[in-house]
Amino acid sequence: MSKPITKEMWEKIEAEMAGGWVDIAFSYKGHEVKVTRVRESESKTCLQVYIDGFIKGEWASFSAGKNGISDKAPKILADVWCQKTKSIYSTKEKAALTKIYGKRRVKKECQDLHDKWIFYVPHFSKASVLCRQFKKLEGLELTEGMCLKA
Repeated sequence: MSKPITKEMWEKIEAEMAGGWVDIAFSYKGHEVKVTRVRESESKTCLQVYIDGFIKGEWASFSAGKNGISDKAPKILADVWCQKTKSIYSTKEKAALTKIYGKRRVKKECQDLHDKWIFYVPHFSKASVLCRQFKKLEGLELTEGMCLKA
């Protein structure tokens, strides 16, 4: 049984995800998207997102221009995983390069000075962050969860 998600249901889903035991499933573009709470470290947990029951390392790509996603990844990966960015050069490295070359010449020598690496991770730190991203998805349906039984 699946239902389109209303505003009231999102509040219940977010409250359920904030709890200690989370096992919620969604249907999105023909894929099953399952969210569970897992231990990240000894005292920290996070919400892990599985696509069709899997998280595969081969879905990530670190090639230039690929946006962090390989060709083997499901098409919905960018929609349901958390996007992270990291600067190619740290602030300290940028300052050192600017000091060496000067602020005008550094733009010619290091054209990627202000560029960022983009990659996707299958976990979210908080329920509100996950819900905020999932609310934007058109066609997302709730298929399994405690809030369906209530």
